[in-house]
Amino acid sequence: MPTRFGRPVAQSNLLASFVNEAGRLRNFAPPFQFTSFFSPEDTLLCAIASETALARARTSRRVDGRAPDALRIVELTTGSGLVGLYLLQLERKSRLVALDVDPAAVDTAARNARRLGLSSRVRFECDDLWSESTSATLARFSPHVMICNPPYVPEPADGELGLEAGAGPDGTAHLMRTLELADQIRPRALALSWCSLCDPGGVIREAERIGYSLSSLFIVAIADGEYSGSVHEYLRSLPHAFIAEDPDTVRAVAPDGSGRFAYLLMAGDFSADASPVKGTAAAVERISGNFARNGLSALLDPAAPIPVRTWLLDRWDEVRIRAVVHGGLD
Repeated sequence: MPTRFGRPVAQSNLLASFVNEAGRLRNFAPPFQFTSFFSPEDTLLCAIASETALARARTSRRVDGRAPDALRIVELTTGSGLVGLYLLQLERKSRLVALDVDPAAVDTAARNARRLGLSSRVRFECDDLWSESTSATLARFSPHVMICNPPYVPEPADGELGLEAGAGPDGTAHLMRTLELADQIRPRALALSWCSLCDPGGVIREAERIGYSLSSLFIVAIADGEYSGSVHEYLRSLPHAFIAEDPDTVRAVAPDGSGRFAYLLMAGDFSADASPVKGTAAAVERISGNFARNGLSALLDPAAPIPVRTWLLDRWDEVRIRAVVHGGLD
């Protein structure tokens, strides 16, 4: 009989636990494989935003009441391929092109597609976001949905983070490149992941500048991790990095005492069919700033002109999510 472990401390009751959403990951237990760096909470949040973007792209393509054609999906920085493969399972006639700069990740994702019986509808390529060949690949494929769950940790000039983590001095390098590509190929919908460390309002303003409006926002409060914690002092120097360091908030996200600060994971779906809702970027900055000042209470009823859902994921529930994807939690 497997050993069952309960939580050693009670979860904060201010917000729902993000582990309640982990059912989406159950199809990705072994023999599905992950890359050497895998963050299930980032991946799960991106999957939720991607579901919404997929539905938006499907709806926007209806003409005269007819069902839409098969959707074409692109996933950048694909890693293990989980989010793109998840969408293929939801949209049975869809096709996927997925790219990653790491050849080991591309090999892992291709094996995962075979294990899930999805190889005939997906193509994985090893390429850099900034390459001309990536631009050409996306232009030929002409996707309806573009997904990117990229590295997002701001990277100090005097220190280099891992390939899977660092994203330029303000953490937005991959996001801004993704938006540049979106401006070139004009997919119907985007699903992007970012966080309160990497100029959250700036990401939305750039999307609006090229004609994409944030339609819904998903937020998870978490504790600092391996890479974000390593640049703690640098984050304090950035005007658009929002972290909460008050003891109550840090204790809520890291009841095991391992936390130094808390921050917000964010993901959203963006539409090319709707005009930007006035004040969206400012509202996201306000939510982030209120969180930095007031902690979790800022997420109870965040004022915004678009739908916002919020959760908490503490250290113990991080373990529970990992148990789901490793086949150890019913």
